[in-house]
Amino acid sequence: MIQGVNCMIRTIAVLFMGIFLAHSVIAQSLKEQINGVFDEVLNLELSPGEHGEHFLPVNVTASQAVINSLNNFIGNSVASFPLSSSTAGVTFDFSSGKPVPTSTSFGPIYSERAQTLGSGRINLGLNFTYIKFTKVRGLPTKDMRLTFTHQDVGDPGLGDSPNEFDTMDLFMNMDIRASVFAFYLTYGITDRFDIGVAVPFTNVQLKADPIAYMNSYTWVSNDSANHYFDGTQTEPVLTKAPTPIDDDATGIGDIAVRAKYNFVREKLIDFSALAEYRMATGDADNFLGTGYSSLRFSLIGSKILGDFAPHLNLGYIKRFTDHDRDEFEFIIGYDQKIAESFTLVIDLLGRFDLGDQPESQKFPTAATLNYTIGSSDYSDTISLTNIPEYSHDNLIDAAFGFKFNPKESLLIMGNVFVPLNSGGLRPDFIPTLGIELSF
Repeated sequence: MIQGVNCMIRTIAVLFMGIFLAHSVIAQSLKEQINGVFDEVLNLELSPGEHGEHFLPVNVTASQAVINSLNNFIGNSVASFPLSSSTAGVTFDFSSGKPVPTSTSFGPIYSERAQTLGSGRINLGLNFTYIKFTKVRGLPTKDMRLTFTHQDVGDPGLGDSPNEFDTMDLFMNMDIRASVFAFYLTYGITDRFDIGVAVPFTNVQLKADPIAYMNSYTWVSNDSANHYFDGTQTEPVLTKAPTPIDDDATGIGDIAVRAKYNFVREKLIDFSALAEYRMATGDADNFLGTGYSSLRFSLIGSKILGDFAPHLNLGYIKRFTDHDRDEFEFIIGYDQKIAESFTLVIDLLGRFDLGDQPESQKFPTAATLNYTIGSSDYSDTISLTNIPEYSHDNLIDAAFGFKFNPKESLLIMGNVFVPLNSGGLRPDFIPTLGIELSF
């Protein structure tokens, strides 16, 4: 047993050292590099006179809102990924003075069951999760379009000047990936009370090959462009490829401290309460953390019925920030002992936003052009992004996993998350592999 513990600790140390030694410090944060793309395309240095700055004032707020929204999507998707269960593979009751197993299956993976470890017992684990984000609200990340409008000149409202008909499209062509090594430790203080900590070490890779297009009404209507990226008014260059992004960041994510108390036992249903505090230890400018702390309260109901163990978790997540909403979550599922050394785990998970979306996290959606031709008035709507407008980014996932016990107290686990809806920033699937050791 001691040899197994030492081997696992050495493995964890080597993995963590490898992460940090392989990472080179970047001159700019990932968030700053995205910001740089907007700066490049909005500042039209070669456009004549004051026209070179006409896309800056009105879009400073808009571009910042986009950056905040992307930061919220990426940071939350990485930092809020569920941590492994605090419960060991096999739980014990020590109330009689000797260990009596209270379960036969090896327990859930990302959900919780009411049973606690048992006084003096330790559950130690490490898992690796790989996330390749492919869609924002169902839209492929490579196809994200943002449209910027001209500064409002003359009378209030766009449309009274030909210059105000010029717009700029920016396609981000973005690729976002995250690798998360999560180390977790749970200790049984008493027969009913566990405490634990989970430390994620995260690497975020960001690639983008942005390209901008100037939709020049002044060029089409007058053969003389007032806004362009290069060239001249009569021979304008209306396409620009800003500096691409190909960088990554590595560091500690948002550390979680948690406690679980089993207050109902040996009844029709066993119940426990869990509190988890996530600290803002991850670098939000590099999407390694949310930038704020949160507190999760969960009520856990479960029952072990021979080899079959159903469970239900109901939780409330309080976020200590004005820039994001609290959430309600649920997890319902079961773990089933299939063979002496193999347990199947299936879960349905949901997280639901509570309240209205903060203004700082909303994508700009539309602008209106009002204009007159002859004696008739017209109005057109300019779509400022092709990202769908959602009032809530609720997440629903299915999880399919297993736990395998090759010898003694060592468990090998595997899991696949499959998104069932299109809210937020989403991958096609999320694989996880890990090991657990209980003693």
